[in-house]
Order: sequence, then C-alpha cells, then structure tokens
Amino acid sequence: MVRVSLVSSLALALLLSGCRHIPTEKERQTAEIRYNLGVQAQQAGNIQEALSEFQRAVEIDPDNAEAQNALGILLHLSFRRHAEAIEHYQKALEIRPTFSEARSNLANVYLDQGQYDQAIKLYEQVLNDMLYPTPFIAQGNMGWAYYKKGDTEKGLENIKAAVTLNPNFCLGFKNLGLIYEQTGSTEEACKQFAHYREQCPDVADAHMREGVCLAKLGQGDAARERLQTCEAKADQPSQKQLKDECQRLRENL
Repeated sequence: MVRVSLVSSLALALLLSGCRHIPTEKERQTAEIRYNLGVQAQQAGNIQEALSEFQRAVEIDPDNAEAQNALGILLHLSFRRHAEAIEHYQKALEIRPTFSEARSNLANVYLDQGQYDQAIKLYEQVLNDMLYPTPFIAQGNMGWAYYKKGDTEKGLENIKAAVTLNPNFCLGFKNLGLIYEQTGSTEEACKQFAHYREQCPDVADAHMREGVCLAKLGQGDAARERLQTCEAKADQPSQKQLKDECQRLRENL
C-alpha cells in the first residue's frame, strides 16, 4: 500500500480545491511595472502594446485594481468589447469597493449599451463620493443618460450642473447644444455650441457644430467662417472625413 504523507495530502487538497495563487511582493512589483509601461504606451498612442502590458499586469497580480480598470478602459473605448470591459471594471470594484473611477467607467459602458437606469444608479453612487476628483464628468454623463431615456428636463438639469461645476467642461456644452438642437431650440443650441467652441478652440468638431447651427439661423457669413476654421483645425489624417464634410457644408452655403 502506498502511504501519502499529511503534507502531501494537504497540498493535493488545496490544489484540487482551486486555491488561488497569492502574488509575492516581487510579483506585485512586476505587475506594477507592467501597468506603468501600459500607461506609457497608451499615452504614446500604442494601444496594442498598452493592452498587452495591462493584460500581463493582471495575469501576474489579479488584485491590481488600477490595472483592471485600465484594461477595462482600453477594451471599452479602443476595442468596443463591452462584456470584457464590464468584467474588469467589476473586478476592480471587487478589489476596491470605493474605486469611484472604475464605478464611473462601468456606468459609461452601460450608457453606451443603452442600459440607462443601471448607468444612472452607478453615477449617483459616484456623486456620493466627496473625494471623487471629477464629479462634473459623472454628472454630465448622468444627464445624458436621463436625456437618452426620455427625461429631457433631468438631462438638462444635470448637464447644466456639470458645466457649473467646471466651466471648461467642453463635452457638457456640446451635449447641451445637441439636446437643444434635437428638441428644436436652435438659438439656444447655437449659444451652447459657441461655449463649446470657446472652451475647446482647437477642436474642429466644435467649429463645425456651431457653423451648422448658425446656418440654420440664416447667419451665412458667420457659418462659413466657422466651417472654414473647422477645415483648418481638422489637420490630422484621422480627421480627413470631418475636414471634407466641413468643406462640403461651406461650399453649399
């Protein structure tokens, strides 16, 4: 008869029970290095490299909440892999329940998916965190969620609160312009698009939206000026379609 030692039996039991590997301090440090390399790659526009580094970081240390969140952001915004992004955001929150940035990012996925009630619930939780550094983003996104679910009044209320919190919040002014434009308040839409352009003067889209809006008001000269500026600002290869559209709109005025 083969006799198995007590130590071996315990080791086998732990193995069979699927005991999770706890990273050593060296592994945690390695994971942190991988995460930092991923951040650097992302900032340099090397998205595939960033993805690889973040994936390696969470493989080495699954409890690295920052890496889980960063991986979620890439999967959501760069690769549009919503289900996988949700898993990583939820993992980050499981590790650190007070991680409001990850909670806001999770809400953003639900907003993109049209799950507005789930998104709003999460944004509300984020706004209850007095230490969250960018509440205007969560409030603005919550306003857009309310608008998309059909509550225009609450949508406007929250986005206006967001731009009050941060008068430089370009997306807030853009979304206010879009809501007023889509609800037939053209003059007010133009005012909000003007704020968008004033706060983001180098963003070609801001000039285009104000130009189109001014054209609807019959202000042809001002509209042409904005569209011409849009053409000048859309100077990156990725903006060729926007540049061509601004040129087409200007020539048709």
